[in-house]
Amino acid sequence: MTRTDRTRVGVHCVLITALVAAVALALMPSPATAKSVEGRFVAFGPGNWSCADAVAVAKGNHPGSQGKLDGFIAGYLTASNVILKNTYDIQAGESASAARTAVLEFCTEHPGGNLANALAVHTQRQYPDRQSVPR
Repeated sequence: MTRTDRTRVGVHCVLITALVAAVALALMPSPATAKSVEGRFVAFGPGNWSCADAVAVAKGNHPGSQGKLDGFIAGYLTASNVILKNTYDIQAGESASAARTAVLEFCTEHPGGNLANALAVHTQRQYPDRQSVPR
């Protein structure tokens, strides 16, 4: 294995570990925030927004932030497609706007959570129905 191949494998392992940690936090029985074990935040930008704030942005209360919200959701879905094993499309052909709708419904029900954890829950729910290869 070449040095470049080992580096790629190492980077993928780090990314997979981060995604697994996010999913594990989302599955905890009590509301969790995207924090490390030491209590420092590891979610940045919109990922660290509360669900209540994400819903407010989606409703147009902060119009300048809608692009950030949509960009974070699309980026999270793209990262899921890259990181998750046997995943070509976590949305199984559905649009990012369908994910946005599902995540915002979850956030409406869990306003104390944060956007990163809401997306972790969404991708965990989508995983069994994901598209594994291009159609």
